[in-house]
Amino acid sequence: MDLFQAIVLGLLQGITEWLPISSQGNVIIAGIKLFGMETEQVFSYSVFLHLGTVLAALIYFRKDIKEIIEMKNKNLMQFLIIAVLSTAITAIPVYLLIKQFAVNSMYLTLLIGLMLIVTGFLQWKKKSEKEVKENSKNAFLLGLGQGFSVIPGVSRSGITTTVLLFEGFTPEKAFKLSFLLSIPSVLIAEIGFGVMEGIKFEMNLLLSILIAFVVGFFSIKYLIEFSKKVNFSYFCFIIGIFYIIISFL
Repeated sequence: MDLFQAIVLGLLQGITEWLPISSQGNVIIAGIKLFGMETEQVFSYSVFLHLGTVLAALIYFRKDIKEIIEMKNKNLMQFLIIAVLSTAITAIPVYLLIKQFAVNSMYLTLLIGLMLIVTGFLQWKKKSEKEVKENSKNAFLLGLGQGFSVIPGVSRSGITTTVLLFEGFTPEKAFKLSFLLSIPSVLIAEIGFGVMEGIKFEMNLLLSILIAFVVGFFSIKYLIEFSKKVNFSYFCFIIGIFYIIISFL
């Protein structure tokens, strides 16, 4: 990855992480179609770029995280632990399955396009919300749903907020819980991916992670608020169809 590619991919990750349109899917497509990068290489980069945005989320939600660490919100801590553990039930087998697509750029691009359309349908069918509290049941369902976001093209924030909205949470609470859950989930996933695939942090990748952090930190507040007000299902449909078309080119 050269300097220009590092800047573009870092910017893309920093912005799209907070929107329910799959940051990983868009980073992979940009790497393959714009820069001609190898599929396995850009797949690895797309995973490690989440380090930048998870650090941004860590700082943004620092007050909530402090309360959890100090055991001031035991219910939320229990909720997040159950959700993280149940994520592994779907994430591990699905990841091992989709790795087969990562060796072929056409199949991977096609998969991302199809999964974006699925993400669009999930967001399109959101239920009207009511006030509910976190419990073991919706934490378990949330984790199972999040596990499918290892598929490039499935938006992690999109699928998790959709699950929470179906469970009756308000949009504001759903987005907050979704991004709080992303912090331990992404950190654990990064460690697991690094152990399985090996860690090769070249200078331009570190720069790209730094750019993702800076852009993500300064955009998180505004883009999360924007996401609450806009139904991104149509964006997912359009982008998904476009990716399906270019997968054959």
